[in-house]
Amino acid sequence: MDDGGAPGRLLIIGGAEDRCCGAGLLERFAELCGGERARIVLVTTATGQPDQVRADYEQVFRKLGVQRLAELRMHGRADADSDEAAATLAGATGVFFSGGDQSRLRTLVGSRSAEVLRQRLACGLVVAGTSAGATALGYTMILGGNGAEVSAAAVRTGPGLGLVPKSLIDMHFGERGRLPRLLSAVALDPGNLGIGIDENTGILVEGTLFEVLGSGVVTVVDAEDATVVHAAGDCDPITLFGVQLHLLPAGCLFDFATRTPAIGPGHDRY
Repeated sequence: MDDGGAPGRLLIIGGAEDRCCGAGLLERFAELCGGERARIVLVTTATGQPDQVRADYEQVFRKLGVQRLAELRMHGRADADSDEAAATLAGATGVFFSGGDQSRLRTLVGSRSAEVLRQRLACGLVVAGTSAGATALGYTMILGGNGAEVSAAAVRTGPGLGLVPKSLIDMHFGERGRLPRLLSAVALDPGNLGIGIDENTGILVEGTLFEVLGSGVVTVVDAEDATVVHAAGDCDPITLFGVQLHLLPAGCLFDFATRTPAIGPGHDRY
């Protein structure tokens, strides 16, 4: 893979991706990284079971022809700022953030490793994240929250790695009924685009466009021109008028610059 000048890509997965040999999303990631010539770095910072996670992904990537796989655990800020982490990321053609607890990934925000990722992404690196690793890639990271109401108390957020600008990414979206959580997050910061990704589903971001891949649906919440009235208390419902909601199955496209969806050429319309 030539990563000397072409802009990179991001593959952002809603979690629970198929890990069988030939599985669509991971196979696409391996191909983008260079196939048999890929050099993939697996970032296991988010998980509490790094050995098991490494073994699982090592098995599937080996079956997909990838022979060079390194791991970064980065337990704290010192690790994220280290020469070792920077050198490992600098030598990769692809970086994959595992799932787990996204709060553990806050240690990377503003770090040397994050800066290396941004620089390499501009020159052809492929970055992927699943579940917790997916939400960390946005400008704002969803750290938790639940409930059926749209309110300030329904979501907790913090700064993300910012590899996808002006975005909030949520995962396991349809399976865990997280539309109220995403609406709450977007209502608190309407300038951010809300992107909810179902399991075994991903978005492939190239430039200002993303394409939906996988078996589920991507939900996009756009409140940029909405009317938002915040309640007196955090647990009280937020008033929200004029929100745009888009449901995008596989093959659909979305333009970040114009905030418009489209049916892609490979989409089955019937």
